[in-house]
Parts: sequence; structure tokens; C-alpha cells
Amino acid sequence: MPATVPLYMSYMLVMPVLIGCGRGKEWLLPAFFAGALATGLCLVSHLFWPTMIVRPVAATGWIAWLQSIDSPLAASPSGHVALPMAITVLLATLRKRAAWWFALWSAVLMLTVLTTGQHLTGDMAWGVVVGWLAGAITAISMRLRIDLRSMAMILLEWLCIVVTLRVALAVDDWRLYLVAAVIISTRQHALFILYHDATHYHLTRRRTVNDFLINVAIGMPGTVPVEFYRPLHVAHHRHVGTAQDPERRFLYQNQRWTFQPLDTLSLGRQLAGDLLLLNTLRTMRAYRRAGGAVVRPTAPMLAAGLIWALIVGWLVYLCSAKTLMLLSALWFGPLFTLSVLLQKLRSFAEHSGGPGVTPDWNDWTYSWWVGWMGRIFIWPYHINLHLQHHRNPNTAWYDLPSQVLASDHVMSWRRFPGLLWIGRKGGVNRHRETEQF
Repeated sequence: MPATVPLYMSYMLVMPVLIGCGRGKEWLLPAFFAGALATGLCLVSHLFWPTMIVRPVAATGWIAWLQSIDSPLAASPSGHVALPMAITVLLATLRKRAAWWFALWSAVLMLTVLTTGQHLTGDMAWGVVVGWLAGAITAISMRLRIDLRSMAMILLEWLCIVVTLRVALAVDDWRLYLVAAVIISTRQHALFILYHDATHYHLTRRRTVNDFLINVAIGMPGTVPVEFYRPLHVAHHRHVGTAQDPERRFLYQNQRWTFQPLDTLSLGRQLAGDLLLLNTLRTMRAYRRAGGAVVRPTAPMLAAGLIWALIVGWLVYLCSAKTLMLLSALWFGPLFTLSVLLQKLRSFAEHSGGPGVTPDWNDWTYSWWVGWMGRIFIWPYHINLHLQHHRNPNTAWYDLPSQVLASDHVMSWRRFPGLLWIGRKGGVNRHRETEQF
């Protein structure tokens, strides 16, 4: 039915219309989240279980035009159905009048995916299931008071990792594996920043749910359950800059960097030790020698571990031995090398050797003015505003810019190398300018 092609193409307007109708309304964020979740689930399904419709090729008319721009690949589940269905389900649970309009739109798209020949009945049905699931998950998340902004970023980071893994495995070229390792390490680092936010219960104030979610997201696959990290981080906030600060007691124990710039050789050895896991082992040894507490398994930790045991078991069932080895290398290789280095560089940037060590800076904690490269590699999710975080630890990552006072100074990222490296002219003393945010 060629006349239904324009209705089929109205799918492109679903999200713009949602934003236009929901601007300034509290239901916009959860409705957008539900739609984005449905789209992401469809994308992952299309990447790992690709489907294609074998169809006759139209010579002329609307159908021929549609076939020229819309590939028959990625047939099931139908994203045309899943997206509006997810929004409909979420708005219906919130009892919003707009749910009726999106329900009608969903019904129209359910028909047109069939009348245009772009999907089969099974594809449409699976789209309904995915949309309903995404809407239901979002509604449950709201009842649990989960911060949807943070959860959306966690899912986005994982989507980036999954897509990177899928492309790298499909191409099967060692050069792309190296690129994939860099990308994955930056996203692991970003997940650890969101993990740091969840340490302060910003993911949800329901503590058991908060710890379960962040352990599933990165605590367990990152080998650092939040139950282990939280006591150390709370002590860090309480004793920052003092001899009781866990960063001074453990993180930099028996290492060359002592919150002061280093000469070239010492800095090279420090960074090599971070990259090659040597300094991580020194940190663990210092923690054990100090009688660090052994973390007892909690319900959130055990539940998250069970989830990952099921995921690993599923991968073992589906994948060949070669694929499993590549997946392990592409996850744990960056996790224990590049990701550690990025986290250490961020840690260097967060705290000084004390007031007066850096010219014009009188705090133990730094804030940085950074560009897009800095946000990708070292300072994602406003962690560059670390002074503001220490001043207001109950502030979520996305609200940190609002905590910058008119009197606050933020240093340029160009001063960061001088914080680490003495250089030819005395390291940090070369840069005396501070920049207002």
C-alpha cells in the first residue's frame, strides 16, 4: 500500500514531537528515557541477531523510494513500533493525556510497518514487547526514585562499549583492536566517575537498590565492589590533605609522585607503573599491611555477582573460545592498563600537595576548565569541578556547574602538565594565571 509510506515515515517525528509537547513538563525526561531505552534495546538486538526481510524490489513509486532509503536489515524487533510503544506505556502509567495520542500513533505505525512491506507480523510483535518492556522498566525506575539522568548515562556508556566490541570482533583486525581498547578504556573510566557519584547515593537514595545497580554497572565487572570503595572514599572526604587521607596512605604509597611535580625520569616511571599495574599492586600491598578491612558480601553485591555470572555463562554458551578470549582481552586489558592510567591522571588533577604549592591556589582540591578532549579522556561528567564536589558532596554530577560561585577560580587544563612535571623552568611556577569559571 504505497499511500501508507508517509505515515510510516512519521516515525522520524516521534521524538521531536515528544520534546515539543513535553517541554517544561516533568514527564518529558522519563518519556524520553523510555523511548531511548527501547531504541537502544533494538540496536543491540540488531547488532547481535541481525535479521533481513527478503522482499520483491519495487520499480517505481513510493515503495521504490522507501526501499532506496530504508534498508531491509534490522527487521526484528521493529524500532518503528518499539519507540512509540515505550512512550505510550510510560505516559499511561503516569496517567498523562498525551498517552492517547502516542497510543494512536503506535497503532498507525504498527499497521504501516506491514503495509509498506518493511516488517513482518513477528517483527511488529517483538517491537511491541520491547516497547512495553522499556516503558515498564522506566516506570519501575521512577517508583524506585532512580536518577534517570545518571542511569541514562550508564546505559549510554555500555552501549558505546557493546558497539565497539561488536565492530571490533566483526572486522577482526589487530589495529582496530588497539583503537577499541582506547575507546573502551575511556568509557570504563567514565563509568567509574558515575560509580563515584553512586558512592554518595546519587543514583537513588534507596541504598540497597543504589549499590546493586552500580555494582552491576561497573563495580563487579570492574573488580571493585562499591562496598569496598565507599569507606575509603568517605574517609578521603573527611581527611583530605592530611596523613589520614586514604589517597596518601594507600593510593600513592611507595610511589614517586608525592603530590609534587616530578622530573622527567621520575614522572616517566610513575606513569609506566600506573600503566603496567605495578602501582596498583603497591596500593593493594599498602592496604593489606595497614590492616585494611575485608569486605563482607552484601545482598547487593551477591545479586550483582549473580547477574554477571548469568551474563558470562550466556556468553560461554554462545561464543567460541577465540571470541571469549578476545572479549576478555578487550575488557580486562584496558581495565587494568589504560583505564588505571586515566584514573590516576584524574587523581593527580584532583588534589594538590597543599595550599601554596600551586601559585594562586590555596585549597587542597583543584577545579579545572577543560575542553571536549579532556572530558572524553580524564574529566567526564563534570568531575573536573572537584573543588565544588568536595564543598557540596550531596550534589549530583549534573548539578555541579550550578555550585560554582562567582568568586571561584578554575584553572586552565594547560596548567595540568606543570602540576606533574618540573620541566625546564620549574613546573607549576611557569603558570601563574588562574581563570574564572
